[in-house]
Amino acid sequence: MPIMKEVYPKNMADHKLYQDSKTGKLVEFVSKHDKEFAMVKDAAGLVTFMTLEQLVPYDKDKGRMAKIVAPELEVIEEEIPSAVVPIEDTRLNLNSAPAEQIAKRLPGVGFATAKKIVELRMSLSGERFANLKQLENIPRVNWDQLIEEDLIFIS
Repeated sequence: MPIMKEVYPKNMADHKLYQDSKTGKLVEFVSKHDKEFAMVKDAAGLVTFMTLEQLVPYDKDKGRMAKIVAPELEVIEEEIPSAVVPIEDTRLNLNSAPAEQIAKRLPGVGFATAKKIVELRMSLSGERFANLKQLENIPRVNWDQLIEEDLIFIS
């Protein structure tokens, strides 16, 4: 029985080591799969299929392929839009603030009063203030001054 030899293209038979042009990894040519693909084995022994166009002959004297530098695209710098709401919003959201934060951030409000504010908030439907007028139920706090100085808000 005669041994059938598969005839590879001349450039495939000349080289045993190839470099993957996409990843730069060295691979060993095993066989040609069809017109477009080749079976290769990497250093870890993993056998995969690659396109013939992807394989570049590796020459020990020349070394690995030179890395291709990604093209630099010119990016047109846009102006930063002016914010309607300031990014550094220092106001206190009374619908999400805990009692400790309310007592620390609002002048004239102690911890006991801050706890009453949180209790009032939790007793409302949806556990949220719907408007700032609801805060008038808490005595001993100058709500008009806090609103005028823009220290609080609800959302």
